Amino acid sequence: MADYLERILIKRCQNRETEAFAPLMNLYKRQLFSYLIRRCGNSETAEDLLQETLIKIWKNISKYQQREKFGSWIFSIAHTISIDYFRKQKVRSVVSSSENLDLISINDDPWREVERTEQKELLTDALSNLSELQKKVFLLRQHGELTFREIAELMDQPLNTVLSHMNYAVKKLQKVLREENAEK
Repeated sequence: MADYLERILIKRCQNRETEAFAPLMNLYKRQLFSYLIRRCGNSETAEDLLQETLIKIWKNISKYQQREKFGSWIFSIAHTISIDYFRKQKVRSVVSSSENLDLISINDDPWREVERTEQKELLTDALSNLSELQKKVFLLRQHGELTFREIAELMDQPLNTVLSHMNYAVKKLQKVLREENAEK
């Protein structure tokens, strides 16, 4: 049903029906923001990049072709915009501090919230120690929900290279988490 709704909204947007754009983007906005905040390190910049992404999607939606996955197409736009941002800023992307990672859920159990916060901080530190390529592949896979083939095309890398970067990223993250659990 969701795919059908998405296709209808895309077609309406391609026909320049502006009222269809917000519901279409609502299907992806949270994932896009999550990806961008992890790429750039702060919510203000991520919000700016998200707005730039949405504008570019709207301007180019007529070029989107149904044979490719829509999510892949919009994440490729967000990825390109984040790369352009870093080129302009001449800074390396950083993983945000844990308070910017996502919206903290309201929880009745404060101890569980403390544990969740500690785990997010640990994961944030572990992500910051990944190479730039490992981090990109990991974030695109986790937040963009792209296939490895789509990531390879997006990054203009061979599929085996992308798989290797993901493998190394997962192994590094697992090692950090194992070490932390061993200390407890």
